[in-house]
Amino acid sequence: MSRGQPTKENFCCCLLLEESSDRWYQEHTHLHLFWTPEQQLWVDLGVQRSDVAVSDIGEVVAVTQAFLQRVQQQKAQAAKRQKQKDLKIQAILAQVRKIAKEDKFDFATEVDTIKLKLIIRLSDNDYFAILIPFKQFKEVLPKLRTAIQALRETYNSGVRFKTHLKRGYRRSEWVRHQDL
Repeated sequence: MSRGQPTKENFCCCLLLEESSDRWYQEHTHLHLFWTPEQQLWVDLGVQRSDVAVSDIGEVVAVTQAFLQRVQQQKAQAAKRQKQKDLKIQAILAQVRKIAKEDKFDFATEVDTIKLKLIIRLSDNDYFAILIPFKQFKEVLPKLRTAIQALRETYNSGVRFKTHLKRGYRRSEWVRHQDL
């Protein structure tokens, strides 16, 4: 049976096995059961049809249980990855807070899936950003103070530079070194 051709199947039921929503899309995974004129039960899981007809209801239960177990494993792996990412963010921020307090500068941060963007305020209108990839944060952290000091010294000597930041950080949540 092809999905593109009309069939004379009777729709039996639909089970919502997974519902996930995030910022970019909302996804639902359904299990559909169809009864054909030849008295065969077929299963669609999401958009994929089973290769053969279902011989008994135990097969449907087994498919459902296997799918739900896989979803649980994926959720556990995602939670573990998020926990690791959170620990990396905390380590980076602890180091940045220490440097900011000792070297007296304000900063802001932005986090995405692969990096932390550290924005250092040079003046009311000038700032620069350092991108710290999570995969390389152990290599970057020891060099961070030196990099920040060199850029601040260069700026303070009168040299101006321009970056290609897409948005202004005047309204960002700045962490003031006096507050640390």
